Amino acid sequence: MVVRIVENRICEVCGKNEAVVLCNGCDKALCEDCRIFDLWAYGCGSGDSKTFCKKCYDDPEINVWKGLE
Repeated sequence: MVVRIVENRICEVCGKNEAVVLCNGCDKALCEDCRIFDLWAYGCGSGDSKTFCKKCYDDPEINVWKGLE
């Protein structure tokens, strides 16, 4: 899944700012302050960009690379 851009929505985490992306874990709309970018590497030099809310970023069931730290 790729980073999904949103427009004309309010952040579902802080409720204050305009959202710019959706969380790859729970699909909540996230603003620039509440999003966390992550790169999931695989293969030889390949990877996908992900965006998460704090809750999904910290959950190894959703962010599988988090469990490897």
